[in-house]
Order: sequence, then structure tokens, then C-alpha cells
Amino acid sequence: MSVMRLRLVLGLMFLVLAAAIFTRAWTAPDLDARFDPVRMNLGGVLALVFGGLNLARWYAAYSYRQARRTPVRTPLQPDPSAAGPEPPNPDLDFSKRPSEPDA
Repeated sequence: MSVMRLRLVLGLMFLVLAAAIFTRAWTAPDLDARFDPVRMNLGGVLALVFGGLNLARWYAAYSYRQARRTPVRTPLQPDPSAAGPEPPNPDLDFSKRPSEPDA
């Protein structure tokens, strides 16, 4: 299992765990009598933090991989989708000698 997939699975697992802890009053009301509700709420908050942290790290790695897959043209190269080349301007051709010298 790759690290990216592990982060995604851990993030989702922690979020499901946080949801189970915060809905314990409706699903299992006897847990509040057996365990300290303040500590259970703290565990739910920590599960939310860890789930969010793992999902943020997964998303950062995922977006970095997607950005690396995007094709990029070589720097300082003309854009191939731009208009075709312009015809040369004869006034700017300095390789020819003038036919008659200036007097």
C-alpha cells in the first residue's frame, strides 16, 4: 500500500471514528454512564484533528503529483498555438550593402 493511499485511508478512518464518538449519545447512551464524556469529546476532537491532518497531507501530495503530470512547454520557446511567423521586413535587413553611397 502506498503512503498516499495510507494517508487517505487513515484520514477517512479518523473522520468516521470522530463521527462515531460524537454520535454516541444517540447510538449508545450507556457509554456516557460508563466513561467520562469530557474525555470522549476530547477524543472526538483529536480524531477530527488527525483525520483533517491526514487528509490535508494526502491532498498536498495528490495535487503535487497532478501538477507534475501537466505538460509544460519548454521555456523561451514560441507558443505553437500562436499566429504564424510574420514575413521579414526589408527595411530591417542590414546584411545588404546599399546600392548607392550617401553623399
